[in-house]
Amino acid sequence: MALRYSRGRLALIAVALLSLAGFVVLTWGSLTDLTQRLTSGLSGGGWALLGVAAAVQLAGHVLRAARTKVPIDNVRRGSLAGQFRHLSIGYLFNLVWPLRIGEVVRSYLVAKTLRISWLYTLMAVVLERLIDVVLVSVAFLLVIALYGGPVAGIVPFAAVAALVVSLLLIASFAALVRENATLMRLAWRMTAWLNTDLENRARFKLWSVIFGFQRFLRQRRQLARYGVLTLASWACYVAAAGLTVAVVFPALSSRDAVLATAAPAGVVSPSIGNGAPGTYTDGIRDFVTGSTGLSGGTVLLFAAASWVVVNVPVILVAVVALFVNWARRTSDPLAGAELAPGDRYVNKLGRDQDISGSMTHFLDSYFQRQHLSTVMHRLEVKGNVSLVRFFKGGSNAVTLLATNGSGELFVKKMVPTEYAHRLKNQHDWLAERADHDQLVTVLREEQAEDHYSIDLEYRPSSVPLFEYVHENPLGEGQAKIAEVWDYMYSRVYRVGALERRPELRDDYVTERFVLRVRAAAESHPALAEALKGDRIVVNGTELDNFDRILARIQANAAAWEDLATFRSSSHIHGDLTVDNILVDLPTDRVLVIDPSDDNQIRGPVIDFARHMQSLLYGYEFLNDDEDPVVLGASDDGVPEITYRDARSARYAELADFVTTEVMPRRLSQAEQRAVLFHAGLFYGRMLTHRVAINPGTVLKYYGVCIQALNRFLEQYELPVPAQDDDVFGAEPRDTEVLAR
Repeated sequence: MALRYSRGRLALIAVALLSLAGFVVLTWGSLTDLTQRLTSGLSGGGWALLGVAAAVQLAGHVLRAARTKVPIDNVRRGSLAGQFRHLSIGYLFNLVWPLRIGEVVRSYLVAKTLRISWLYTLMAVVLERLIDVVLVSVAFLLVIALYGGPVAGIVPFAAVAALVVSLLLIASFAALVRENATLMRLAWRMTAWLNTDLENRARFKLWSVIFGFQRFLRQRRQLARYGVLTLASWACYVAAAGLTVAVVFPALSSRDAVLATAAPAGVVSPSIGNGAPGTYTDGIRDFVTGSTGLSGGTVLLFAAASWVVVNVPVILVAVVALFVNWARRTSDPLAGAELAPGDRYVNKLGRDQDISGSMTHFLDSYFQRQHLSTVMHRLEVKGNVSLVRFFKGGSNAVTLLATNGSGELFVKKMVPTEYAHRLKNQHDWLAERADHDQLVTVLREEQAEDHYSIDLEYRPSSVPLFEYVHENPLGEGQAKIAEVWDYMYSRVYRVGALERRPELRDDYVTERFVLRVRAAAESHPALAEALKGDRIVVNGTELDNFDRILARIQANAAAWEDLATFRSSSHIHGDLTVDNILVDLPTDRVLVIDPSDDNQIRGPVIDFARHMQSLLYGYEFLNDDEDPVVLGASDDGVPEITYRDARSARYAELADFVTTEVMPRRLSQAEQRAVLFHAGLFYGRMLTHRVAINPGTVLKYYGVCIQALNRFLEQYELPVPAQDDDVFGAEPRDTEVLAR
């Protein structure tokens, strides 16, 4: 396999080797002095024991690489040899550059080799180092306290400072992983300053870290293994330091031996400088001479031997690893089987393909702590389901495309527990019609403590009707619209006689419309202000405002009577917007999804109103346009709402088709006229939900509502036919009911 990151790696190899050469040149004097001390101070046996110490130190590094591998394997399994090579190259950069830049390089190499999240890898390495600093600082301070080391000086102060800073950073990271509300909100606000693409990427990377570490922390065996490897690696480091002490100081008291053994870790671990031999030996000398009775050239010999054990073997490994990479120019093969196509969905920490764009709405709602997004996140952490795509909704439910461990793709809908009955109704409605081939198939349902969900079949060969009508000739779009209504009337509706039901009308208008608009206004000051006037300007046209237009409708006997006169059906769809219709391309048939049969008024007129909510007022276009709308005022002081009406010409053509061709064949004239009122009502009843999910768009939906209500009443300024025959051949209606 050709190296995917060859340029970056070749540049890194060149920088590493040049940096090492520059380091040697700049520290040549210190290196020469160090070499002379070792050659004159060590015998053959001493060199052999020093070699053993170096081997033990390398064993500690291998254990450290295995330790790093534990959280990394949580994402994608790689080889221990690869982890060790990357660790050694990181040590090389730590030696020649300050600020522990080698940890960044090491994370980069691991992430690129395994094709996983770099930020997750970096956080794993940084957390590893912070834990090391805490362990070493605590142990070092205990040694000083128990054995009477110096309590003043730069080394104890550095240990205390490093301990405090490390604990604060670990606590902050833990708060983020535990989804602290303040930190999540801060992350949401800060990323919102970026452009859309960078915002998505930043949120996705940050979510990846939270997701990855939550999944890792759930696995107790891995945590135990991580802890054992941590202690084992430090046991090797301490043993290597003890062997070095034994080489230089063959006879020491237990106190001096312990303090001398602690010196390398206490001096090096909290440091953010590079590994220059002069600085290192000065630090060792100052600590040892200040805490023990040792002094003179022997202490400097010990410092030189320690520097060699700590640095030289791992740097030699790094140089060999760099030359091997240069010669091979191929990346490490991934352990296990070839990556499956669905891996990019199941493994959110993989970086085979950028999927952040498909998670935009999920990430936005997740960092805002919206309930269902946090539920979905928890399910993903547990491994129950993997998010593929998250869709915006116009209700209290969320809809997402998901997959499971078997690779099955399905549509999942979730609602909070308090709205479970609504989605349960949808499940039962679909289950009762499992034999309908033009209806989506429901797969299963799940009742949890904090949510209810159903899974629906996913047909990748289907396309939204919205796309279909805009990408095909008008005639084909009209045929699909007609097919929808043929299906509804032949398989779903059981239409009764045209009847007058004023009590249902009154309850429906009050509960589903007026009270919803009032409730939305209570939590949206701009909407409350817009409701005050008798008149309002919407997109340049002055209209009757909410209270006035409702009063006029109720005062108009013909209009108010039309709203009470409709054919009922034991079952309707209830939400037949264009959004809820697909076209299955292989069969070239429409596929209806997402029923919501929970209205007081239950008749085909409701489904037609939902349909015209899309075609006549561009519901799908309004949903895509999230630009906030501000309440203004005209020159006369009348409230004014101006929004971008992006409804397409194709929608206008289809609206005309439904109005002139479909509805006259299916609805009575009273029902046809009532469609406009119900369309406006639907926009009004959505306001409570818009206030919650996107307050900036509330005024736009309210403006559409007002337009539809005014347009409904305008019909009654035109001549009304004296005869309104039942288009289904029923008996003529009672003339008293039809009186105008």
